[in-house]
Amino acid sequence: MKEKIVIFSLLALFLLLPSFEAKADIESALRQAHFVSSALSARQGGDSSTTLTVPEQGRREQSRTANVLFGKGNQSYEEGKFDLAIQEYEKILDLGIRNFKVFYNLGNAYFRQNQLGRAIVSYRRALALQPRDEDAKANLSFVKLFTLDKIEEQKINPLSNMLHWFLNLWSVDEFALFATFFYTISMALGILMIFKRSKRYLLVIFATFLIFLLIFGSSLFAKLYFDSLNYGVVIISQVEVRSGPGEDYILQFTGHEGLEFRVEEEAEGWYRISLPNGIRGWIPKQAVAII
Repeated sequence: MKEKIVIFSLLALFLLLPSFEAKADIESALRQAHFVSSALSARQGGDSSTTLTVPEQGRREQSRTANVLFGKGNQSYEEGKFDLAIQEYEKILDLGIRNFKVFYNLGNAYFRQNQLGRAIVSYRRALALQPRDEDAKANLSFVKLFTLDKIEEQKINPLSNMLHWFLNLWSVDEFALFATFFYTISMALGILMIFKRSKRYLLVIFATFLIFLLIFGSSLFAKLYFDSLNYGVVIISQVEVRSGPGEDYILQFTGHEGLEFRVEEEAEGWYRISLPNGIRGWIPKQAVAII
């Protein structure tokens, strides 16, 4: 009976934990974005129970500012003033906030302004926070229909396709939450097995949770690796991709706005890029935006 109580208590604890997913409202995203910076800030004098610390005051002020900017941006968008909407949304990003709705709305506004490259960047950033959002995925696919460069990806085996599909189901924070959950339950079951005489059913449950721990733990590391890679998008109408980092190198091909690539290295104002079909070249930094 005691072991059942322990197990159910742990389950209840994790069900009550707040989601690690990107917050939908601006204020929650602001708290998340400033968690580390507040912890590193010097403590202020005064009784913290009765007065706000300077970091808290800063967060609240920035929260109000961000919500005002978000409202202005939405109003400008509804009025068809997409350039003004872009300015308001970009000001929110300048505050250090990374929020799905801001990136999503920014992508819509850029598309309305016919800035395909920046629209793709914004949708990609939004999907990094909420990878399962159907509207963002649909808008990204729609925008890419208007790009000139149609690059076919290199054929990869079905196992790799399945891996990429699985990794794109959740964000890094969600994988971390799953891995932590299965780790905690596995450890709790392992401890119970030490004191429990009849271990057969516990062993089956323990093995099941351990398998899930291995799946989500390894997936977390794979997700972290892929997210550590730099990807970019061409944001000007066209750009020359050369064989080396300079105008004197051989012209390999011309890329157009919306072309997506992976950054392999950089040197003196240039990126060495790799396209999905395996073609590589050097492109000037001012012509692209990094996702």
